[in-house]
Amino acid sequence: MTFLELCNRVRQESGISGSGPLTVINQQAILAKVVEWVRQADLDIQRLQPTWTFLWRIGSAVMQTDERQYSLLDLGLADTNRIKNMTIGDQPLIEMGWDWFKRMGYARNTDRHQPTAYTYRPDGILMFFPIPDQDYVIEVERSILPTQLQFDDDVSLIPERFHDVIMRKALMYYASHEEDNMLLQVATMRYNDSLAELSAACLPVMKFAPRGFI
Repeated sequence: MTFLELCNRVRQESGISGSGPLTVINQQAILAKVVEWVRQADLDIQRLQPTWTFLWRIGSAVMQTDERQYSLLDLGLADTNRIKNMTIGDQPLIEMGWDWFKRMGYARNTDRHQPTAYTYRPDGILMFFPIPDQDYVIEVERSILPTQLQFDDDVSLIPERFHDVIMRKALMYYASHEEDNMLLQVATMRYNDSLAELSAACLPVMKFAPRGFI
């Protein structure tokens, strides 16, 4: 469902009289609240788990010769929430904590070769070791930041077959606003059911290495 369709569903399910909204832009009174409840519900659910599979992306970035420090924006990864893995060809890069990176002497080391490790500095800048001796293409596996719904035709990052979870969360906000305890109880129960279905489908399955491989 689009943002606008979700807002219409929430108005209908809530029992708010009238029709609409016809758009999510510049609404007034209770319809403005409906729009914000839907927007906030979608964001809150996206933020529940950084490991949602619908936030997973894989792409590439270029590390330039003699440049060891990069912002996420420099690498074209400004929408990144968390980097999960980085590889150059078949070689995975090891992520290290900043303190350990410094203790190993990597922060000041001027060796030039294919990078094998990286760290996040406290200011969020990525630093690599060794300094790249040529341009390298990095494959980056990451999760992206939640995206806010803004316009009528926007569609949530949450898979469409689970959009009821957004509607039910928004209905909880409406019920709380109206101090309608019965509706809040029902909406919460239905939301929890929908969230459980979403979690079962869109959270990574824990897998363990076979015995003898640890």
